[in-house]
Amino acid sequence: MEDLQVALSDPAQDTGVLVIGGGIGGLAAADALARAGHRVVLLEAGDWLGGMHHSVEIGPYSFDLGAIFYEETAALFDLAPGLRDLCPQVQRVQCRIDPEGALCHYPIELRDLRRWPRARLAGAVAAMLAARLLLRRDGTLERACVNRLGPVFYRGTGLRDYVARFNVSPPEAIDEEFFVDRMRFVHRQTDFAAMARAGWNGLRHGAFRVTPRDPLRVRPRAGYGVLFERIRARLEAAGVRVVLQAPVTRIDREAPGRMVVTSPAGRFRAATVVGAAPLDTLHRAVFGTESGFESLSLLTLFVSAGRFAPGAGNLLFNFHAEGRWKRATFYSRLYPDPAIAREYFSVEATLLPGEALTAEAVFAAFRAQCLRLGLAEDLRLEGAVMTPQAYPLYRPGQLARRAAVLERLVQAGVLPVGRQGRFEYLPTASGVVRRVQEELTRAGLSHAGRDGQP
Repeated sequence: MEDLQVALSDPAQDTGVLVIGGGIGGLAAADALARAGHRVVLLEAGDWLGGMHHSVEIGPYSFDLGAIFYEETAALFDLAPGLRDLCPQVQRVQCRIDPEGALCHYPIELRDLRRWPRARLAGAVAAMLAARLLLRRDGTLERACVNRLGPVFYRGTGLRDYVARFNVSPPEAIDEEFFVDRMRFVHRQTDFAAMARAGWNGLRHGAFRVTPRDPLRVRPRAGYGVLFERIRARLEAAGVRVVLQAPVTRIDREAPGRMVVTSPAGRFRAATVVGAAPLDTLHRAVFGTESGFESLSLLTLFVSAGRFAPGAGNLLFNFHAEGRWKRATFYSRLYPDPAIAREYFSVEATLLPGEALTAEAVFAAFRAQCLRLGLAEDLRLEGAVMTPQAYPLYRPGQLARRAAVLERLVQAGVLPVGRQGRFEYLPTASGVVRRVQEELTRAGLSHAGRDGQP
């Protein structure tokens, strides 16, 4: 791996394909391109690989940014030999705080509604049926949710509070594509066939049976660094040149089939540029203007506690009306250590572009909510990290412009890929890797010419 000084001292900056961005999308692109025989340079603006997949050590505690769970067949494990074996198996236990402040299963399931009075449940079902028959969708997340669930289930389960909190906006101000990309579990759970099966099981057995979930993998106990060092070594062994601390400031077409990318690490000439950096970053570098798309920042608090409710599981979502935080991940339960007496976990909150919200303010509200609900004792804020441009913000109608903006970039010589490059909400690393591979294949980059160039 190269840092800024090494890159600046090397006058040879020509390559076949240049990949911008060292997150999962960029690493997957570099891997696929190298396997196809291309000469690849990867530029990463920061000083680590993995993007939001990053660990932070504070005293005896090891925290992370973003999610850390992977299915057994995760595409991430294909980026280097032995990655799966580095990641321990755990049983993910997902819970949520419901509107009444009780701890329930996540995602929402029909069995959670057993506590509702029969009259309320009957009214909710009638409202759902009426909404599906009579309510027309208007392109907003609000209407998509009400159309699928009906107003009583939508609000009564806390789902409206959660999606408003995630987007830091009322659901009326969010495009319905968020429902498609992020809320597939709602669609599955409210399919008429699934509801009929669950109801029949409830009548036959007196309860809704739950199929045991397969264990998942989590990042190595020692942190993400171990994982991405191995991926880096695999890429460099395949001939990929990795340059850190190299934010891209300008992208120009020097001649047909010849691009020039400028960064503090120098000027790089490439036949093809693949952009796995945020769409707005690519747009500014190519056209010198903003893309017009907004992204949410992610504020991650690192918290410890003398006690936290055992019933919270190891992943807790906030469906309560209070608090800015959306999710907490309990590392003390995923990586138990008898030498560490306190619980420790991350608490995530999303922020609008330019929003001024301090870690201390989010923590104070989180602490007050947990104490009021009797969930925790002796909470301490150990640290915090702000991650800009963490999630795309789906404003109504904006996504209709996305295809045109992406095509403009392609015509200018840049192929956007991944969640960041294509301004697309992809909730899993496997989804990111698959989409990157699809875009490279569609662009004809799955195979190299005789000289190793596209």
